[in-house]
Amino acid sequence: MARFLLRRLFGAAITLWIIVTASFFLMRFAPGSPFDQERELPASVKANRWLLYGMGNEVVTPVAGRVTALGDVQIGDAYAEGTWLATLEDASGVEHRFTMPNDGTIEALPLAVGLELPAGGRVAVVPKTAWQQYTSSIGRYLSLDFGVTFSSGGERTVMEELSRAFPISLELGVYALLFALILGVTLGLLAGLRQNTWVDYTAMSGAMLGISVPTMVSGPLLIAIFVIGLGWLPFGGWDPPPGSTWSAFSYRILPVITLGLVYTAYFARITRGGMLEVIRSDYIRTARAKGLSERRVVTHHAMKGAILPTVSFLGPAMARIVTGSVVVERVFGISGLSEYFVKPAIDRDYPMVLGTVVVYSALLIGMNILVDIAYTFLDPRVKLE
Repeated sequence: MARFLLRRLFGAAITLWIIVTASFFLMRFAPGSPFDQERELPASVKANRWLLYGMGNEVVTPVAGRVTALGDVQIGDAYAEGTWLATLEDASGVEHRFTMPNDGTIEALPLAVGLELPAGGRVAVVPKTAWQQYTSSIGRYLSLDFGVTFSSGGERTVMEELSRAFPISLELGVYALLFALILGVTLGLLAGLRQNTWVDYTAMSGAMLGISVPTMVSGPLLIAIFVIGLGWLPFGGWDPPPGSTWSAFSYRILPVITLGLVYTAYFARITRGGMLEVIRSDYIRTARAKGLSERRVVTHHAMKGAILPTVSFLGPAMARIVTGSVVVERVFGISGLSEYFVKPAIDRDYPMVLGTVVVYSALLIGMNILVDIAYTFLDPRVKLE
């Protein structure tokens, strides 16, 4: 077990690193920039932005003095490493030249001949190359420091945003998964045991309906029936006003059912297929030939094999159901992870995109490892090596 876990964790770390690296460079190489705006910002504001988000290098004066000459590079110009920027004369009359640290485009603070600069004063900010940004960021990612978000203007970190939203989506996802597992596996087992009967036809018709109807339709439909029409349930948000236990639970019923219906259908169809395959196996016929009751044959022999395909689907389903509830959270006004899956990519909010990618990838990889472990308890033929 220990060797298996170490090997899988090492593989998980490599996989996560590849995903983060690919996402990092895809975002950087995509057209556009998070700083693109219709109105041109002052050079000092643009420079501060590059520094705030760790995407630029700073050029500072080593000594105090007066600018006596300027180079050829101006704001917005492309330059080569070592290009002359400005000449400064210190109190002793010694001249000092400033050169650019890397190739790129300059985002400079205003410089003028005769300008007095203090020692350590900033004279320019130059954007880092994509590789420089990657090497300076990957170390912070290891400590789960993804920096500040562009959308908050640098006021909130990525982890602050995720730590607020992730528990909400996780709770919604866990409830929906339990609902889908209990109902879907039960329907699948009954359909498999009663093949070509009204039970099978009814269960599979319901499963097909659940797969065919998207959450953007089922959610508003449930709201129209149970909130607006019958008035049985409240609507809006995940954290209701203080009240009874039923009051808190009632706000969660419709989002959980809406999100769980699709996965209920998947679990039902997969479990039915597994049961049909197992129920005709030789070891099931042998168990029946020994005189075991049908109930014991099903519960002690057939059920374990029937739910193996369901367990395989459980890993990616858990990750998808927790992080993929975008429509459900929008329909029911739930402030979960959904708001961080689309808008940050459109806005080029690089830190937020990387944070959500890591959350989803880590959840998917972790659930797959748990599924592999669960397999050994359900199927004695599988060994952890």
